[in-house]
Amino acid sequence: MPDKWDDWHVRLPDPKDQIRVIDLYHKSGSMSKSEFVRARLLGEHFKVITVDKSAVEYYRKLSKLTAQVHKIGINYNQVVRLMHLYTAEKSVKALLQELILLTKELTVLQEQTVSLTVDYRKKK
Repeated sequence: MPDKWDDWHVRLPDPKDQIRVIDLYHKSGSMSKSEFVRARLLGEHFKVITVDKSAVEYYRKLSKLTAQVHKIGINYNQVVRLMHLYTAEKSVKALLQELILLTKELTVLQEQTVSLTVDYRKKK
């Protein structure tokens, strides 16, 4: 039979302390508040997980640019395959124009990627 001593309730009357404990709990990665408090009381290692919001935004934008490059790459490959099929000069010229356009789009995306990375590194 559990003793009254087994049931704990803790109050933090100072709002600053409450905010600090809640912040530490969120950063700890603990699955529950009980797990968090138990670990602190028993002196277990304190693990802090932080999320760099600028890194999240950087990776989101970088992923978007990568997806665009992938789409252009697929189109580029399709145009090259078509060039191997057609021998008419007019068709080949039209396909070359398409390759030039796709190459320009790739260049713009690469410049955006480099700029994004340079900006991200400056912020760190």
